[in-house]
Amino acid sequence: MGKKFFIYTFLKYLWFSLLVIIGFWGWGVVYYNTTGSAELRMTAAVIYPVIVLFLLIGTFRGNYSAASHLTVIELLIIFHFTLLTPEEVFHDTVWQRSWKLRAYTEFTNSTATIHHVRDFIYRTEKDFDDRYITMTVDLDKVTHLDVVLSHWDHLNEVAHTMLTFAFSDGQYLAFSMETRLPENVTQGMIPGLYKQYELLSIVGTEEDLFKLRTNYRKEELYLYRTNATKEEARFILKVLLEAINRQHLHPKFYNSLTHNCTTSLSPLLRWIDPSFTGDIRLLFNGFSDELLYDLGYLAHRDGESFAELKKRRKVNDYVNSHPDYSTAIRYDL
Repeated sequence: MGKKFFIYTFLKYLWFSLLVIIGFWGWGVVYYNTTGSAELRMTAAVIYPVIVLFLLIGTFRGNYSAASHLTVIELLIIFHFTLLTPEEVFHDTVWQRSWKLRAYTEFTNSTATIHHVRDFIYRTEKDFDDRYITMTVDLDKVTHLDVVLSHWDHLNEVAHTMLTFAFSDGQYLAFSMETRLPENVTQGMIPGLYKQYELLSIVGTEEDLFKLRTNYRKEELYLYRTNATKEEARFILKVLLEAINRQHLHPKFYNSLTHNCTTSLSPLLRWIDPSFTGDIRLLFNGFSDELLYDLGYLAHRDGESFAELKKRRKVNDYVNSHPDYSTAIRYDL
């Protein structure tokens, strides 16, 4: 009798705890994902917590009818949220200029022709000319894979992670996973948990993606040479190009925690090293370069500590050392 009572009590409070957690999370779904006018959304966001609180009180007092009703409501919210797709949510969205076009690739043997490669011309961060180009690269000419981290507002814990590929013919091709924002929308941590943005793979020139950050946003940008072989770099590049084709046809939601600029690149680590099981530094992505160093993925000099490597690879110190930007940021690499 005592054991059965313990199990019953445990399951009862577990159920109640789940109802509280999902009820709180569900308020965000109601607020951010209710379609219709702003007035309707605000009304739903006010009524929902009142209903949930009323039913939670009843549930806590042992009213199984209240518990059943609340369970049904929360299951419907989960079902609704799960069924939301980018095509449905963003079907008539006008995107901000920086994220207007999706890239896509056409393959011919080892040659890849990438359309909508971003190559904006900046005068200031906000004043720029939109320019998209078409680039053709030979995958067999990939020589190096470099990883880039950019910190803003002197924050060490967070950063934006990018990849760039070098080719033997002097070309460079950069990749940046970014939040695709609708017009007049500012990115936020909480909305990013509720399917408010797309995740967009930007393929661009280094003059665009990196110089925007070093010369105009004044972010602290670090470029590291990886230890990836030519074969591994070529494989990763092909994977990324194939992924942008899938994303071109089937967009994905951005998620502040689980599907962002850094975590979306983490599968690449497992393709190189199947034993990699994850690391908390993928969430606190400002430390992802330290993670890569510890895993042995970053090229460095004999006996060079990570702190010494990071100091040497701050490219802001080199951007004016050569008229060619890609050459300048690789000074002392």
